[in-house]
Amino acid sequence: MTAHRHHKVWWLAAGLALLASPALADTGDLFQVSGERANLRSGPSDQMTVRDQLLHGEQLVELRRDGNWVGIRVMRTGEEGWIYSNLIVRVQQTQLTDRAPVQPEDAGFRILAPDFDQLMGRFDQQLGYRLVTRVDQAGPGEIRVTPTREFLFGGGRDAQIATTLAIYEMWKNHQNGQPVVVTLLDDQGNPYIGIQDRQTGPELVVSGPSVASQ
Repeated sequence: MTAHRHHKVWWLAAGLALLASPALADTGDLFQVSGERANLRSGPSDQMTVRDQLLHGEQLVELRRDGNWVGIRVMRTGEEGWIYSNLIVRVQQTQLTDRAPVQPEDAGFRILAPDFDQLMGRFDQQLGYRLVTRVDQAGPGEIRVTPTREFLFGGGRDAQIATTLAIYEMWKNHQNGQPVVVTLLDDQGNPYIGIQDRQTGPELVVSGPSVASQ
């Protein structure tokens, strides 16, 4: 895999992690503060509490719209809130929005979360190959994910971890915040990357490096 393609895999996986959070982005467009400063408010009104003041050039991801107000996530801090549209300017349009209706192959999440299945399909289209071949529910709160060989051997470990984290977030949201287990399998069907909720929080376990190279 070329360096350019590896970077693209990582970008897609990072975007997947972003969009798998509870507040799914409507567009994912990238904005920045155009004035000297702008108030980040708790709701779409100038009567709502000011959470923070953002300075010129601060980068923001659009999450939703309400009239002239834009719900955003601050790239630098992850903080979410609302900002008046006249105070920001779009600098990059999302690469996740297709002009034609998307009809991806079933990524395996359809029974668990159809919206996430559609989102995975869009990433597959951008990347040029599928990331996941199937998803199986192994027990209450536990799923096992079988990646494609191309993603397993060419995606890069960082992208594979980011994708597993995104799937973990999706599955935990689907389970209403209850403890979950997500396991990404290697080409032999053995656990490769695992995320399991513990009393102290989610625990990430990554197995040996044999699956990272073909």
